Amino acid sequence: MFDWPWTTIIAVGTTIGGYLLGFLLIPRIILGRREAGATLAWILAILFLPYLGALLFFLIGRTRVRRRTKKKRIRNDAFLRSLEQLPESPTACPPADDLLPDLSAAAHDITVLASTVSQSPPMPGNEVQVFIDANQAYDSMENAIRNAQHHVHLQSYIYRTDAAGLRFRDLLIEKARQGVECRLLVDGVGGHQINKRFLKPLLDAGAQFARFMPVFKLSPHWRPNLRNHRKILIVDGVQGFCGGLNIGEEYQGRRKKFAPWRDTHLRLKGPVVRQLQGVFSEDWHYASGEDLADEQHFPLTSPCGSQWVHVVDSGPDNEHESIYSVFFTAVTEANDNIFITTPYFVPDAPMRMALKAAAWKGVDVRLLLPGKSDLRLVQLAGRSYYKELLEAGVRIYEHHPGILHAKTMVIDGAWSTVGSANMDIRSFRLNFEANILISGEDFAKTMQRIFYEDLKNARELTRESLSSKRWGTRLAEAMARILSPVL
Repeated sequence: MFDWPWTTIIAVGTTIGGYLLGFLLIPRIILGRREAGATLAWILAILFLPYLGALLFFLIGRTRVRRRTKKKRIRNDAFLRSLEQLPESPTACPPADDLLPDLSAAAHDITVLASTVSQSPPMPGNEVQVFIDANQAYDSMENAIRNAQHHVHLQSYIYRTDAAGLRFRDLLIEKARQGVECRLLVDGVGGHQINKRFLKPLLDAGAQFARFMPVFKLSPHWRPNLRNHRKILIVDGVQGFCGGLNIGEEYQGRRKKFAPWRDTHLRLKGPVVRQLQGVFSEDWHYASGEDLADEQHFPLTSPCGSQWVHVVDSGPDNEHESIYSVFFTAVTEANDNIFITTPYFVPDAPMRMALKAAAWKGVDVRLLLPGKSDLRLVQLAGRSYYKELLEAGVRIYEHHPGILHAKTMVIDGAWSTVGSANMDIRSFRLNFEANILISGEDFAKTMQRIFYEDLKNARELTRESLSSKRWGTRLAEAMARILSPVL
């Protein structure tokens, strides 16, 4: 027998283990159908650093998740059945041209594309109210909860246990004691502050709580890098809120470090609320196992306004990358102007090319981005793209003072969107997001006015101003850019 020293045995064992890891993981990476560069990067990481590469792949490399939900029944049976009360309402996808409002060519094409990738139609007969102040939005949300008769569904990526979080919790407690169904859903990372002490009075009152993908709960579907970034409130299935606002005092501008805080949130009334309910119901089913697809949670809703509205959700369980497809189409279809407000700007190569191509063909492309960010690394990565965009004719503004957190887009003064999705790779491919699409000039003009008002508090960048950057700053931006796919 060979009398091998322990060091040799360990070396041979780790080498064999590394080969086995590569044998198991590399086929999976190849079958994942990622972009060629990402696939090659992961293969090289596994080959040269098998154990570290495998750990990183397990933590951040798995960018898809399968959800065993009753999505088709939620989205089709309960949802489409309730559309029968709407005369000549679209119930198929994509919607027929004669059912769409009188839209510009660009708005029409974006609407049809959104219907196809989301497998749901735009809805007529809705009322939409926009909030650019968190205090006003919170007041409206709290008032809706106070008037709830059957259920309150609150979902937030970040939920602080500060004064704002306590106000919403105590209001849910009050309604739960009155017999109203109250459900609170938070992300496993963004809702990390919520503990047993905070939850006990809520659960004792009869409300329900769930975490989406808890970080410290291992399961076959565990994906610590995939987060639920949606911010949704639904009351009685007839009134909904969605946009960029989480729950916390900083969104009210009450933390000096981030004040003032600039965000955008929407209140929705009308048939489209059922689409928002479908998004919440799917997430709730995944997190808690409870199926909400019934007529009580998807009530018949009468038209109450003039807006055509569409809820589009996206996430790592969606092969169509719905929101990315909508954003990309919106940029490429624009003929007159593109106004984008986003706090986190890390576009991939196709999106950068779309923005540059739009500017080259004479479209007025303007980006309103934060001058100060709560995520410095993301801001550095985004600034590394400014030079090529400015050279193409894209106009870039940085907002001052405070934090810019609004996520909006307006196309040709005829189509607009507000939601949770940023203009970055994480929102497009790694996060669960929800955006509200509004087709028509009335609301788009309102969003344009808000955009122009925001520009008054912004500084336009030029190629000359970028050329004066210090070498260290340029190096930091270049290094941050390398991390763009996971930021």
